[in-house]
Amino acid sequence: MEFAATALSALAGMGKTDRKFVLEGIRIHLIENDPSQVTRNKFVLKRPSVHAERELRLNNWRVFYTVMEDGALIVINHVGMKRNNKLFIAGEEFEL
Repeated sequence: MEFAATALSALAGMGKTDRKFVLEGIRIHLIENDPSQVTRNKFVLKRPSVHAERELRLNNWRVFYTVMEDGALIVINHVGMKRNNKLFIAGEEFEL
């Protein structure tokens, strides 16, 4: 598993409790289970994006990631918070 610089900076900017919650969700859903399996909270993005191909929902937190072709590598591209119908990454509104 790799973290992009934007994901690392988002994690660094979180409070300890939120960071622990998001990292635990990543561990459970993307490491211990199949990251390419579609579930209620883990799915392929409906609209193609240059930023990521999949999304993991963890309450109000969103983890955007890409599973490489062989499935051996997962790249966490962005971590953000959903407020109302807007996504915020690093405190700024973000459009996928």
